[in-house]
Amino acid sequence: MPFVLAALSAAGPIGIDMYLPGLPDMARDLGVDEGVMQLSLMVYFLGLMLGQLVYGPLSDKHGRKPVIYLGLAVFIVGSIGCALSTRFEQHLWMRFLQGLGGSIGLVIAFAIVRDAFRDGEMGKMISIILAVLGLSPVLAPMVGSALLTSTSWHSIFWALAGYGVIVAAAVALVLEETRDAELRKRSALKQVLHNYVRIFFEKRFLPYVLALCAAQAGFFAYIAGSASVFISEYGLSPTRFSLLFALNALGLVSAALINPWIHHRLGALRSFRLLNIAYVIVLTLLMIYLASGHRDLVVLSAGLFITVALLGSIMPTGSHLALVQQGEYAGTASALMGSLQFGAGALVTAVSGALAYLGSVGLIMVMLICAATAALLCIAWLPKRIEF
Repeated sequence: MPFVLAALSAAGPIGIDMYLPGLPDMARDLGVDEGVMQLSLMVYFLGLMLGQLVYGPLSDKHGRKPVIYLGLAVFIVGSIGCALSTRFEQHLWMRFLQGLGGSIGLVIAFAIVRDAFRDGEMGKMISIILAVLGLSPVLAPMVGSALLTSTSWHSIFWALAGYGVIVAAAVALVLEETRDAELRKRSALKQVLHNYVRIFFEKRFLPYVLALCAAQAGFFAYIAGSASVFISEYGLSPTRFSLLFALNALGLVSAALINPWIHHRLGALRSFRLLNIAYVIVLTLLMIYLASGHRDLVVLSAGLFITVALLGSIMPTGSHLALVQQGEYAGTASALMGSLQFGAGALVTAVSGALAYLGSVGLIMVMLICAATAALLCIAWLPKRIEF
């Protein structure tokens, strides 16, 4: 079960990571510049944002498996549509559908764990899922690069459609329905909407989630702009770019693994502040270096590696702070938080695309603005201690 749930959860992220090496080629074939091509990521993030708000309540009302099949069907159709697109506008609509479908695993996998397991077993299952999920940003760009080298970018989307079919088959064969029939009858969509509004304005949620969204927006800017910077500006091949992207992903995963030790030493709230301050310092130094006219690949790569590693601790810490005080509403708060994160991703991707003509300077500028916003929120708005 954990590997099926991890594969389900990975559908959304793989839809981002696998096609990144092909962005420059796609821009050329679809007749747009690379900055405009980043709108492909923006609409995908919008799909992920909306899907998370919808699938959770639907699965509470109608059961987990029927909603999984619905989401995967939308993901498969969107993937096939992307593979067949010949115009940029077509591609954008299909990417939105793909994101809408790909968001299914981000919500339902953890809901199934909450349904089926308790206490220690739940923690063990989530750890296994996250460990397998952590391989996605490492392996997916390499697979995408290999497909790009041997065929064309269209094959990446055919592969994503095939992935959706395989996951759907695994769900049918391995997973059982975990949502109790009586609980389904009692689920009220109107109450869910009320809870979304109430939680959003909750003082134990909003400051943390806004700081988290600002910090993570910098990560989304990196995802959106890195292929253009490293392939078009610095001349890396898609294969070398995918290896560099995978290295940064390993830094992120490694930081996430040592994050519990950081919490133990400093406490979650203090470490969140300090990590965000370090985040803005690294990007400030990198911005000064680039603005002075230097363009060294090693320096840029090292700076981004440190930045992404810091985000590997910032993101789980911010998520913990936003959810730990929500009690019985943690599931609803988690869906709302995920939706806000991808909403921030859609916004910053549009900005990043508009500044793509500035190359690495534009990318680091956008990331620095995100980091500075997060650091200011941490300093000015977060409480001195967590209040339950």
